[in-house]
Amino acid sequence: MKVAYQGLAGAYSEAATAALFPQDTAVPTRTFGEVFAALGSSEVDAAVVPVENTHVGSVVDVYDLLRQHAGLQVIAEAIVRVRHCLLARPGATLEGITSARSHPQALAQVDDFLRARRIEPVVAYDTAGAAAEVAAGHDRSVAAVASKRAAREYGLTVLAEAIETTPDNFTRFFALARRGDAAPGGRVPEALRAGPPKTSLAYATANVPGALSRSLQPFATAGLQLTKIESRPSRAAPWDYVFYLDVEGDPARSPATGALALMKTCCAWIQVLGTYRAATTVIEPD
Repeated sequence: MKVAYQGLAGAYSEAATAALFPQDTAVPTRTFGEVFAALGSSEVDAAVVPVENTHVGSVVDVYDLLRQHAGLQVIAEAIVRVRHCLLARPGATLEGITSARSHPQALAQVDDFLRARRIEPVVAYDTAGAAAEVAAGHDRSVAAVASKRAAREYGLTVLAEAIETTPDNFTRFFALARRGDAAPGGRVPEALRAGPPKTSLAYATANVPGALSRSLQPFATAGLQLTKIESRPSRAAPWDYVFYLDVEGDPARSPATGALALMKTCCAWIQVLGTYRAATTVIEPD
């Protein structure tokens, strides 16, 4: 199979892809939009995208794309430990670094380190892409924030390791497939499919007082654990919002079936993004 991910070789998304689909070919793709387009058009068979980081929160572009691509579904999740490094060309020194390039989320995760050393953050489209740009350049005062994997891939020197602000820095990834295609799910290792069933939803409440609390009450009554709830602008109208929710349960089975049926009575619409097994282990990239 071909599996698309956003970024270049050496990205954390590549590590997640290798863990979720170890037998298959990872296909680097420049943007999240292009990842979804490649899967939707059958150019690739599956995709892996980041959705949430413990330090800086949700990857909002991905959640918006999930809602827009109703023909795709979440089939698995993985949790990857993120250990950022400061990478530079051979011969560079930490004291000589004046700027560091990386993805905005990565820069936010190492903000304390950069500010303490007065290193200017510079936005790039991807962590590994930033490493490739530094390797292709000739300026030893410019560094990249990326993984050790990227350092090996592009022949860079690691000037500092584990520079993330919080040591418990994890990113959650979704594996995606086209609806009705069962093959990709069967290729995810059993160890990553060992957790309890979990469902991701997007929905909009009816425009009546108390609709949000009424949309959540059925899960409490059924004893189902919510693991995420977040609002996002719908982009359909000003001050109109969509909610994203993760619940431990399978809508095809009780008690989640009943809870979802009750939820529908106070919602304008509900979109099931996917039902999958919750991640129970943390992937440690090499």
